[in-house]
Amino acid sequence: MKEITNRSALFVRPKDPFKKWAEKYNAISAEGLSQRLKENHVYLIDWTYDENIDDVIMTYYLRIFDYELLSWNSFTNEWPQNRSYELFREWFEVELCCELFDLETERIKSEKL
Repeated sequence: MKEITNRSALFVRPKDPFKKWAEKYNAISAEGLSQRLKENHVYLIDWTYDENIDDVIMTYYLRIFDYELLSWNSFTNEWPQNRSYELFREWFEVELCCELFDLETERIKSEKL
């Protein structure tokens, strides 16, 4: 096991307002939609141990917001025009994890999006 010492993670879960917006752009079955809306995303960020999660999220929320919207609809003109921090917090639940551990032996692979 390896401790990842230069990253923290943000766990992002959609709330009802985002789910309602995403339903408009659904081309899959109701069951598929329900399953997809249960997905949570994890975003690795620079390591932090900040007591105030809002300070942490503020740095990253717009990039996360854009990715979450893009994962449902690539037409940016159909996105909310005012993607404020307040709207982000209404649409997503976010949890901070400060300690990450890699249980695998193979190196982590990544690709730039």
